[in-house]
Amino acid sequence: MVQKIIIGLLATALIAVCSIWGYSVWSQKQAAAALVAAAKPVAAAIKPIEAVKPPEAAATEVAAVVPEEKADGTHFTYQYVVPRSGQLLPTYEMAREIDLLRHLPEVNQLDGWLTLPRPINFIAAECGTVNAFYAKDKGDVVLCYEMIDLLVRQGAAFVQANGGATRDQLDYLLANLRFLMLHETGHALIDMLDLPSTGREEDAVDQLATTLMLSLVSADESSSDIAQKLQLAATFFIATDDGQHDMATYADEHSVGAQRYFNLQCMIYGNNPGKYLRIVTTGRLPEARALRCEEESKQITRSWMRLIEPNIAPKHRLTAEEERAKIEQIQRKQVESTQAPYMR
Repeated sequence: MVQKIIIGLLATALIAVCSIWGYSVWSQKQAAAALVAAAKPVAAAIKPIEAVKPPEAAATEVAAVVPEEKADGTHFTYQYVVPRSGQLLPTYEMAREIDLLRHLPEVNQLDGWLTLPRPINFIAAECGTVNAFYAKDKGDVVLCYEMIDLLVRQGAAFVQANGGATRDQLDYLLANLRFLMLHETGHALIDMLDLPSTGREEDAVDQLATTLMLSLVSADESSSDIAQKLQLAATFFIATDDGQHDMATYADEHSVGAQRYFNLQCMIYGNNPGKYLRIVTTGRLPEARALRCEEESKQITRSWMRLIEPNIAPKHRLTAEEERAKIEQIQRKQVESTQAPYMR
């Protein structure tokens, strides 16, 4: 349950960061120092798919060294750039000291799992705008501190509107960061592996992000846990869509927020219609669309897995028997972690 311990530590850090909006006071250095001291030993214990990755000692950069072993996959690098704006310093300190990028579960699992022509560099930085993007020329997936701040504020509004707690705000932040960084990682994979995309790439990487979240579940999270986090990611699209669209919006490479929301709902529901029926009965997905979602979800998942499978590093390839045994082991642990059989 290392991941749950990390989430607990991150919750403490989030309360501190939220001092900007009146939740606490991050600037109390003694509390921050105690948090870092507690987080680093646990961070060192987090494992990817096969092996433990040693933590780096650099103050402003945490980098994964690409191993010489050819059977292993390509490891990512991680960097936290000091912001110019003093207002963003608390966000930078929280992200760097907790090593937030490395603790996003799906990024952690992909690190070293695939063979790529070069590493993907995950960078947190000040961008001057709310954004996250893939810089093709450098192979960088950039998470802007401004985006983290926006998600913290949206999470606070979400909690206030739904009568939740600070943990719910943390869940909103982490769920959206997981989906967002997988979306941008999808752009990187399409570029680096020259993967075909017959439709709009933005829609394709939304599908890939959802597929990876539904497929790379860990023993610490049940499939219902993942579905609930995807629901929170879908909420972001509605929260940022005011419905006032001009021609430039419709011409953009991204689908409008409401379309992305329903596409995500369709993939979640289609992954297990019986289990996630409440997505339809509560009106989050129109019944007319839901009728086609099971086949749509299976087709998308099957297509992406066929594209990714040849790029899995030899060290991590499993026989059919090994794959079944691994899935059964994870499912047994998931049952132990599951509080309810259906998503509320």
